[in-house]
Amino acid sequence: AALPARAFEMVPCNATTEDCGMDFFQAVHHQFLIAQREVVVMPFFIRPELKIFRSREDGPADMTLTDLVVQAVRRGVDVWIMGWDNAASEKFLPFHQDSVYEKLFEATGNNRNLHLMLDTSRNFVASLYYLPHIKSYVFDRKVAFVGGLDFAENRLDTPQHVRPDWRLVQVQKDGSHMSGNEKPWQDDMIRITGPAAEHVAMILIERWWTYCKSEGYLRSQATRPFDAMADALWGVERSFSASKWKGYQCSSLPEPGLLGELRLSITPVGSTTRQYQLQVDTPKIQSDGLEQAVARPVAFVANGAVTAIPVRGLRGLDRALPAGLSFTVGGAAVRAPAGRDVVQQLQDGAVLRARWAPNGVEQPPAAAAAAGAAGAGAEQTCRVILSGDRDWMGVKGPVTENYQEHIKMIREAKRFIFIENQYFSTDFPAMSHECSNSHFRGQAVLYSGATNRVGEVLLDRIKRAGRRGEKFSVVVIIPLGTEPGSFYPNLRGTYCFEQAVQQVWEKEGLQSDWRDYFSFFFLGNAVSVPAKMGGPGAAFYGIFLHTKVIVVDDEVAIIGSANINDRSLNGDRDAEVGVKVKGGTYPRRLRERILDGNIGNSSLVDPSNLAASLNAVANANAKALYDSMGIQFPQGTYTKDGKTTHFFGLKGLMNLPALNTDDTFATLQYPDSRVVAGGGGGDHFKWFLVPGAAAPKLHGVLFPWSRDIWGMPKMTQLPQMFSSEFNWRRLSEEFGEGNEAAVQAGSERDALIV
Repeated sequence: AALPARAFEMVPCNATTEDCGMDFFQAVHHQFLIAQREVVVMPFFIRPELKIFRSREDGPADMTLTDLVVQAVRRGVDVWIMGWDNAASEKFLPFHQDSVYEKLFEATGNNRNLHLMLDTSRNFVASLYYLPHIKSYVFDRKVAFVGGLDFAENRLDTPQHVRPDWRLVQVQKDGSHMSGNEKPWQDDMIRITGPAAEHVAMILIERWWTYCKSEGYLRSQATRPFDAMADALWGVERSFSASKWKGYQCSSLPEPGLLGELRLSITPVGSTTRQYQLQVDTPKIQSDGLEQAVARPVAFVANGAVTAIPVRGLRGLDRALPAGLSFTVGGAAVRAPAGRDVVQQLQDGAVLRARWAPNGVEQPPAAAAAAGAAGAGAEQTCRVILSGDRDWMGVKGPVTENYQEHIKMIREAKRFIFIENQYFSTDFPAMSHECSNSHFRGQAVLYSGATNRVGEVLLDRIKRAGRRGEKFSVVVIIPLGTEPGSFYPNLRGTYCFEQAVQQVWEKEGLQSDWRDYFSFFFLGNAVSVPAKMGGPGAAFYGIFLHTKVIVVDDEVAIIGSANINDRSLNGDRDAEVGVKVKGGTYPRRLRERILDGNIGNSSLVDPSNLAASLNAVANANAKALYDSMGIQFPQGTYTKDGKTTHFFGLKGLMNLPALNTDDTFATLQYPDSRVVAGGGGGDHFKWFLVPGAAAPKLHGVLFPWSRDIWGMPKMTQLPQMFSSEFNWRRLSEEFGEGNEAAVQAGSERDALIV
């Protein structure tokens, strides 16, 4: 069960959006240059030697993360980098973070201002499969970035996703990099200032402290010789190196965060001043197994002026701040409440006035949350939200804030829901044979192990709006193709959900167009290809979408690292960080910033008819693509010389007539179809070239999606055959041999690249 306590409160904030890697890396570069005290890096991956930063805004990428870290530590800035390592990371993925961290440490000259940590989970038995999926960065605890981007290959991109582009990472042109660039990558980060930035830093603080006190840390240190031998057998780079940085992981710990301020004044009797000894009782809200440091007594001068006294301490990621703060002054015990003054006369007649300001904010958490609920005209507030358990967060049990907030926002939506997410793997009721009984292996055609109910709640809200004739719509933008591991879960979720919405309208005889209430979209592009790259002609390619955003009614939004799948939402698997923003203008500005990239100009969209107006733009793009290149969406066909074929082929592992539809006659056979759709593994990028064609004039990169594009989902990865957490296949008894309804299928938890 989810813990009822929420670690972080709603606090006033300023927020902006960094759309795609080009803007984000430039913003990070600037923050590294001006950082004075501390830099916090919690990445999913880092490639420190990759040139993704620009020394000049109008120049190419010519700097690396290593360059920025070296500069920072040499001028005395503490840089804390906390990555992860599970049992599968090197042996099966392979992500060789040990050698990456060692090279980074050596590049600084073993500078002890660089603090490196590979979190291997807090339990004695290492996590085999799950991991901290966090991408969050903090500078001087004043500015924080949270979202889906890390410092790795193919993240450097623009919202236009043009290929080729000399400003991006340059690679050798070959069959896997047709333009000399890596695959397009759509992603977004929120930049926040204010107390919420300190909250993001406190996630690293608590994780670092709890890991250093855990069985997992002792296990990782004790098994280093055995890990080195195992790594050598697997061919891991520098397996037997000393890895000096590992010996320093817990030699220093990040400073505890700001819990709040004690606002205190003492008015003395008469005109004399006097000193009092002040002792603050630091709230005991640290994680289990840690000790809260005792605050040192300080001398307080009584002169009638209000002094803000910072209260620092550890804070468990499932612990809320207390409603009051206890302290002693001049021998008197006092309890200062939040949101109002306590007035007390001391023994010598002096008058004490005190107030507890959680997070250093005058307004108490409850009032701040109430203000944020008032909508776009209210004060803008932010709350850092989490998913995770003891493995990666050091908490008592699963924390499911990302999940609960998504459910709450969907249920309370009044006008529209805008979602852009890498995944749509969720549980919901279905009526069709192939999509029903999804949790019963003996009955399911398209089995799904997904248990999160985001889809069910979303479907309920759509049905309610359709039955009542409300002016309401839901838009979900997803990737056209994903990496092999996550391919089936997305196809299954989108295929069955679109079908479920359509069948509600057909069964209940609703007269409205269901597409005005709900529509899927994807991102793609078509560009001119010069002769040196195989042209002249035009090429189409899908854009890999990695964003994790939901905006409701332009009044509330979440942006972070959490996908719509069980791994991100259930709390007992991956760890995630997001930011919920209420009130103010940010939710609207976030939606508009994303759509400015997706459709070229967000003003083309009417928020009161969101799905219909986006369909108008996407369908216009689809028509332009068909007219110039013969590729037709959402039908998923390609026409050349009067002959029309299915565009994207899809093959399952067991390519038998009784179990699969042969894709031999598709224009693009699998797996090339998936790669062209944007789902190439790692940085692989291919496009589909139409010789002699002219590139269409598009409004952005948005296209209509339908389940016709890929057809019935199929199992495409070998591990899916052997694990109950991956996929399962069966031949339908109800449908005869050779029927397309007999398919392989799988659950949402098969993604190795998340």
